[in-house]
Amino acid sequence: MRRQLTTREWMLLALLGVILLVSGYMLLFYMPQTAERDRCLGETEACRTEIEAAQLRLEEKRRMERELEALFSAETPPLSIADYDNLQPVMFELNSILASAEDYSLSFSTVDASQAIVRRSISLSFTTRTYESAKAVLQQLHDSAFRCMLDSVNITVGQGEQDAVAVSGTIVFFEYQAEPQSPAA
Repeated sequence: MRRQLTTREWMLLALLGVILLVSGYMLLFYMPQTAERDRCLGETEACRTEIEAAQLRLEEKRRMERELEALFSAETPPLSIADYDNLQPVMFELNSILASAEDYSLSFSTVDASQAIVRRSISLSFTTRTYESAKAVLQQLHDSAFRCMLDSVNITVGQGEQDAVAVSGTIVFFEYQAEPQSPAA
């Protein structure tokens, strides 16, 4: 039984001690600190992204507020959407606009009241003497006091002595209802 360690054995023990110290440092201190730092950097980046998104939303809100201020400060107030069941005023409006046409006909479709914005589709056809008068009627329909959309407009210019212009299409009026009706089952 030998009591003394050789120099080589002392060197190996010293090397093993250094390896244990470095491994212990890495395992118990460096790796947890690195993981915590990475987690904090990730949280910081997420917060930065949220701040940027909030700033973009704030800037967009300010831009919309400026647009609304400009819109409501203009000479003519903006059009609003009429309340639901606005058929009688729409009919008066259509009659006054289409009075300049030689003749006209209207065909009403089923009203789509399944959402808050009701769609009232009306197929129309009318004839005028000139293209300019047909264009004027279409412009008046477009600029109506009620929110509407012209769709599927077809213009036919007549040939020969009677150069009548025939116009057909669909106009959709939009109305607002607070509580949409559920479709019948």
